[in-house]
Amino acid sequence: MDRYVFYARESLDAQTIRAARATASALGVTVVQSGVGTMLLEADPDLVRKVARALPQWRYSVERHATRIPERRAAERVRRAASAAAR
Repeated sequence: MDRYVFYARESLDAQTIRAARATASALGVTVVQSGVGTMLLEADPDLVRKVARALPQWRYSVERHATRIPERRAAERVRRAASAAAR
């Protein structure tokens, strides 16, 4: 299953967001988290398209994680520079 982020086109009140969560859950989608104007859903692509049709005022995209692994040498350079400056 993939994760999808749903965005409200306009700011919605809490009752409307609760109704959108209930609609998504009723269609068999797992609502991971929701906030002001956003919902994080976990589902198969076919179910996500059904949710998108049921919630026309919401847009969605696939959740993307970008993880950066720091360069070890750069960190060593920073430590050396800091220790040299402290002397």
